Amino acid sequence: MSDHVTVQHVGLVSTITFNKPPLNLMDAATLDALLVAHQAADAHPETRVMVTRSGVDGIFGNGLDPAHMLSLSQHDRIDVFRAVGRMMQGIYGCMKPHISVINGPAMAGGAVLAVLSDFRYIDEDKGRICFAEAKVGVPIPAGATEMLRVFCQPNWLVEVTMMGKNLNAKLCLEAGLADGIAPADKLEAMVQKQIDRITRLSPAVLRSIKEGIRGPILERIDGMLQGDDDATHEFGLFAGDEYLGEGLTALLEGRAPVFAK
Repeated sequence: MSDHVTVQHVGLVSTITFNKPPLNLMDAATLDALLVAHQAADAHPETRVMVTRSGVDGIFGNGLDPAHMLSLSQHDRIDVFRAVGRMMQGIYGCMKPHISVINGPAMAGGAVLAVLSDFRYIDEDKGRICFAEAKVGVPIPAGATEMLRVFCQPNWLVEVTMMGKNLNAKLCLEAGLADGIAPADKLEAMVQKQIDRITRLSPAVLRSIKEGIRGPILERIDGMLQGDDDATHEFGLFAGDEYLGEGLTALLEGRAPVFAK
């Protein structure tokens, strides 16, 4: 698939591995590679379950590469967000049951990747989920908010999306973002138990149910793919230096951002 994203088919399971040390940072090429790998898994005739995991110890994914994003023009930054939209639409549109194994922080774009799955199992000690977009000056994608509404507890939704609360594994479970947490040495057994449960069920029935859940939400993701005009793109207002630029610069400098408005 790529140097950083691979897919392996074994029996009834296709495993997609994201391995871009040290932090599994994303750019447009990586986002497209993740999309292609998941679609290959979904299309594999023997696959009944897709599993997304990290090949980097203690890191699931730290989102978009801040230094790379700062090096881009506003137009090119928006193109990266279009790649985020392609990944979201393509992976969320996969119809086979999908598990994410979160072995460490899933931040911003990494959090988005995690919630594209149906089930999330998290390392009790190292796992975290944080939609940090607001902290770096951009809104969480509207489509991602709609995904979260499916399973995030209502009293947690504002903290997760607007405030970018950094949730450890126990809080992920409380908020509804995790389906199970376990110590590292027991996490794989928990994942395998869920794989066994899924593979006892009818693939056709599960596909029909999943289509019913996801169809309306997929329509919301289109906002990140529409329009060649940067000014009307969902992130057009926020991709410049007064928002995203300031947020990412502050992140790299280890200070609080100062947003003018």
